[in-house]
Amino acid sequence: MTKIRLYGLAKLMINLASRLALLGPLMSATAAEQAAEGPAAVVAKPDFCMFLANHWTYSDIGWSYGLKSCVQSVTDSLDMADYAPSVKTGINLDAAAFPLMAAANPEVIERLKRYLAEGKVEIIGGTYGQPMGSMVSGESNIRQLVAGQQTIRQTLGVTVSAFLEEEEFTHPQMPQLLKGAGYRYASAAQCNTWGKHGSPPLDLNVFQWQGLDGTCILVAPINGLVFHPPVVTHDIEWLWSPEGRRRVEELGRLGMPLAIKWVEFGWGPDELEGKTANKFFAAKFRELTAKYNVQYTTLTEYLDRYGAQAKERIQWRMDDFHKLEPWGCGGDQLRREEREVEAVLTAAERFDAAASLLGLTQGREAELDTAWEHLLTAQGHGVSLCEYLDDGLDYNGINDPAARQFLAATGSAEENAKVKSWGDMGFRYLAVAKQTGHAILESALHAIGAAVDTAAMSRGQTAAIVFNPGGSGRDAIVTARGVPLPAGAGARVVVRDADGRPVPSQVLAAERSGEAATADVLFQAHELPPFGYATYYLDQVKPDPVAPASDLRTSDTGWRLENACVSVELDPVNGAITHLVDRRSGLDLIDGKQRAFPIFSGRPNRKDPFGKDAPEEYDSAPSQAEISWVERGPVRAVVRVAHTWPQMRLEYWITLHSGSPEVDVRIRVAADVPPETLQERVNVWQPPLHIPDGYWFSFASAFQPTAVIRDFPFGVEPCGKDAIDALNFVDLVGPQGGLLLVHSGTQYFKRSGDVVFSNLAMREWHGIFMKKPGWPRLAEYRFALVPHGPDFTNADRLRCVENFDQSPICVLEALHVGRLARQRRFVSLDSAGLLLSAFRGVGQGAYEARVVEQEGRPASGQLSFDLPVGRYAPCDLLGKTLAPLQPPAQGAIPLSLTSWQIRTLWIEADSKSRGN
Repeated sequence: MTKIRLYGLAKLMINLASRLALLGPLMSATAAEQAAEGPAAVVAKPDFCMFLANHWTYSDIGWSYGLKSCVQSVTDSLDMADYAPSVKTGINLDAAAFPLMAAANPEVIERLKRYLAEGKVEIIGGTYGQPMGSMVSGESNIRQLVAGQQTIRQTLGVTVSAFLEEEEFTHPQMPQLLKGAGYRYASAAQCNTWGKHGSPPLDLNVFQWQGLDGTCILVAPINGLVFHPPVVTHDIEWLWSPEGRRRVEELGRLGMPLAIKWVEFGWGPDELEGKTANKFFAAKFRELTAKYNVQYTTLTEYLDRYGAQAKERIQWRMDDFHKLEPWGCGGDQLRREEREVEAVLTAAERFDAAASLLGLTQGREAELDTAWEHLLTAQGHGVSLCEYLDDGLDYNGINDPAARQFLAATGSAEENAKVKSWGDMGFRYLAVAKQTGHAILESALHAIGAAVDTAAMSRGQTAAIVFNPGGSGRDAIVTARGVPLPAGAGARVVVRDADGRPVPSQVLAAERSGEAATADVLFQAHELPPFGYATYYLDQVKPDPVAPASDLRTSDTGWRLENACVSVELDPVNGAITHLVDRRSGLDLIDGKQRAFPIFSGRPNRKDPFGKDAPEEYDSAPSQAEISWVERGPVRAVVRVAHTWPQMRLEYWITLHSGSPEVDVRIRVAADVPPETLQERVNVWQPPLHIPDGYWFSFASAFQPTAVIRDFPFGVEPCGKDAIDALNFVDLVGPQGGLLLVHSGTQYFKRSGDVVFSNLAMREWHGIFMKKPGWPRLAEYRFALVPHGPDFTNADRLRCVENFDQSPICVLEALHVGRLARQRRFVSLDSAGLLLSAFRGVGQGAYEARVVEQEGRPASGQLSFDLPVGRYAPCDLLGKTLAPLQPPAQGAIPLSLTSWQIRTLWIEADSKSRGN
């Protein structure tokens, strides 16, 4: 009996060991053998944990390889769980791919759901389109996380708990964004492939990452145990080298180490045997198991079990990251267009929500969500990095059936035939998103405008309702397009405010057809309400009346523009700005003798087929330009400057408006030859952090800056580095004032010496990896130069950015009665340090408002509504309320935010007063 019992017990233990070996994560083969020896055996503590992270993407490479490559990527991940020693994989795939796979390959998605439920794999990252996070706005950061989580939840039934994207997505505001979007954990173990995420390496296993607002999230860092073979790093055999063993031992003294190996499944069959470009050998994990007591784990499982070893709480500044992004690639034209599309969509959301709350329209939230998804897709890292990729691997153009179906539904056959590269596809998604946004915005504005009482106390023949999409009040220059000019009317249009006072105006262009004529009219608007509108009136009269005074002046000799705020002087040879004087302080901000603004320079690639006639270097400083007046006031003055060289044409327009301190500069570069590409590389993929090649715009400040301030998503800080990554602006601050430079998407600046600053206009690097170089033959850029005093704040800077992105919109209306007043502010904030990031409908009579603190100190205020708001509650980014709903006090919601905090509110309409 005893022998039978012992035999049965031994057999039971062996069976148990076999099952554990199949399930994999809790025990290595060595530990299973120890368990089979008898009931007294003790499972040894693992030497370290191992996590396999698989990165693939549909929105770029899947467009060419097809959705089947995403299916291959997921299938290989699942197969690794079935492969002894049962390696667990984190699947880093853009969320947009999962619904497509569910429709095309439901059996793969069902298998994925089972493995997720059993803990054999997990979804990591989870963004909708896998962007480079520090290169898109804070609001786009949120939409990427939220749309990704919602899509994955709807398709797979899980909420992503661990954030780890292979490509760059790290900046100081990530902890509170991740926590707000439902993530529990994160990892900084991204990869330095085409770019460089720049997260600081740490000699730790786990730490608490504290965000700017104080939010903490548990994080696994970059610590020397992160692998991305075959090109970027060595493979995991390094772990059993003497150096690798020392590193494991060092981190083992601090707790349980975690090794992460990145892989890219999706290239094709036989992938686990190293027979594709991936060069992945599954057998290496068996060798690893033979040499170490390894626990194979998911990222969430590791942090669940070993997160308590985190002793350090670390807060990173943006300067702590050393990023190398695709700045200049494609001339940053995709990011420039992405920013314009986002401005349209946020404006459309705001006014659509206002019109819906007023009972004027049905909210179009679903269409706006789809438009946002198109934008998020176009922000994908592969679209930006490989904009011109149309060959060089083993495919040409866009081959995926779903991608082709999207093209067929959104363009003509002729247009679609030109879509061959990932950038072409990205621009198509942006065009569709922009078209939707414009249609919804126009519908909402006309619905509101039709309800405004323009007849009561009218001040002219036609009403011009000026809508301000921004969250702050402002003075602005407004364009009224298509103003009717009756037969016999004078050459000038008179514009009056609601009190009947004339304001400076300027007829830009007039078109006449028979007796009928229309004109575009520019006029000066004062004190436009935040996120609201004001009504002006237009008259066409004869004879022409005396125009109201304007402070705008242009010189009859030389090239000078000035108003009450600034004086601008241009070089008579190259046409660049040699002096920019802030007339309020007397400070000259640009040193034209050293470097005027903008000087264009760079070395062309003379090895290019079109480069043989190009000079060794382009330099606009000594070049004779064609200079001419385009407009001379009274509201706007514009100078056009043009340089023509072999294989290159440079044009820019310098604009000054009446009453405004901003100098607008719009630049167009037509480059028939790409810039020279530096061959030096940190590794096979990466150029140096300080980019020396490319075409550049540069200038010299006329003062010694004491600080250079730049922004990043939902944050602002001084930059102490000479390589300056700036999301929206660079501000050169001196003891008596400074010069803010707002840009439209050219995010990389560098400092040379003390006062010379250069902005990367265009860089070409595709030619190093592909069969042919890629660069935009025609690229456009826009800058606003804003002089300011020493008391200029972060909120002032960001309001300049908002005004730069969101121009007022003018809707012409006939004189008619209506139930809305001639002026209204829909939503407003009474605290200078708080900014409105979003206001939108979310369906079923609910709305969302988002407010951000941007001064870096606690702030209180009120969010006031002139809309029928019923109840509200704070909520997370996913819309989950965090407190009971309550009514606002007299239409206002009290707010108290900590430094850099992002606060989102769930708002329900007041059905009783809706429509008032």
